[in-house]
Parts: sequence; C-alpha cells; structure tokens
Amino acid sequence: MDVLVYLGAGAAAVLAVGAVGRAAWGLNRRIVQIVDLVQELSPDSGRSIKDQVSRTASEVIAMRSALTDLCRRFDDHLSDRARPE
Repeated sequence: MDVLVYLGAGAAAVLAVGAVGRAAWGLNRRIVQIVDLVQELSPDSGRSIKDQVSRTASEVIAMRSALTDLCRRFDDHLSDRARPE
C-alpha cells in the first residue's frame, strides 16, 4: 500500500513540475513577444517601423515640394504662351 502512495505522490510531483514548466514557458513566450514589439517600435537606425514611417513621411514631403514646384513651372509656362508676342 505504501508503494502505491509513493507512486501517486511521485506522479503528482511530476505533473506539478510539468504544469509549472508549462506556465513558465508561456510566460517566457509572452515576454519575448513584448520585447520584440518594443524593439520594433523604438528607433534603431532605420530597421524599426517608427524609422520607416519617419522616412516615408520625409519622402512624401519632398515629393510634395517637387510637385508644387513642377506645377508652378507648368503654370508659368502656360502663362508665357498665352501672352501675345
């Protein structure tokens, strides 16, 4: 009878260790995911989403400036042709 009690206690201990290990593994995975997200959102020499959005925004501003200049030049060209010579 004592053998069965010891085997039951051993099995319970193994199950408890497995449950604690599984919980620790799940917690570790969550921590790794959070760290990955924080690294993705922090600036790091162009690899993060924040850096890519900033770079894209500056490129859009440059294109808008170039397009405005092109429109102004085109309007000037059309107004020069409309003048009688």
